[in-house]
Amino acid sequence: MRRFFAPLLVIGLATAGAAQAEDTLSPLHFQSQGAFGSIDKAAAQRGFLVYQTVCAACHSANALHYRDLEALGLTPDQAAGIAAGVKLADGSTATLDSPFKDPAMPASAFGGALPPDLSSIVAQRKHGTRYVYELLTGYATAPDGVTMLPGHFYNTAFPGGQIAMPPVLRDNAVTYADGTAATQQQEAADVAEFLTWAADPNLSTRHQIGLRALIFFVFLSIVALISKRRIWRESR
Repeated sequence: MRRFFAPLLVIGLATAGAAQAEDTLSPLHFQSQGAFGSIDKAAAQRGFLVYQTVCAACHSANALHYRDLEALGLTPDQAAGIAAGVKLADGSTATLDSPFKDPAMPASAFGGALPPDLSSIVAQRKHGTRYVYELLTGYATAPDGVTMLPGHFYNTAFPGGQIAMPPVLRDNAVTYADGTAATQQQEAADVAEFLTWAADPNLSTRHQIGLRALIFFVFLSIVALISKRRIWRESR
């Protein structure tokens, strides 16, 4: 099924249309960050490809449904096509109304460390977007004097430095339809942006409303100040 699903997903994202490739690594930045940030849909689409191809084998995202992909710029037919390539645990085919497939990993798979659900992982971690990126790119050789726990890997971003999850990203783990080079760093940045959207699908809308409200109140303050000065001038 993986061989069937990956090309279908690439085709769907290739024709999503609204999103354009953007360099997010030089320097590293996330469009979604900041008081008026917005989701980079091109990055989030690529990040969904990384999630579905690499991360979904172990991590659930139970708060998301396949219909939610339309908010990333996919058409209903494209989202439905992606869902149709997924077989659920009960053997049925996913639909637009189905939650993202839960891999239901047993605790024994990682020595008792259950992979967390990723629906809101960005909201659960301090500086969550950057944390996800740094975690995925933070694997290294353990320093001298550090005794590693069995089945664990050294990671500079993980609290305590030891994590049960092995390094999962590599260069060209996926093929990006928009021509973006699929380096390990790019894949990590893209899936971090996708998980930022997953944790707060309304982020762009909220920030747009906030910006409009700020502009309105600034304008209102200027009008009030001008009116006050005119009233005081005329009352003299």
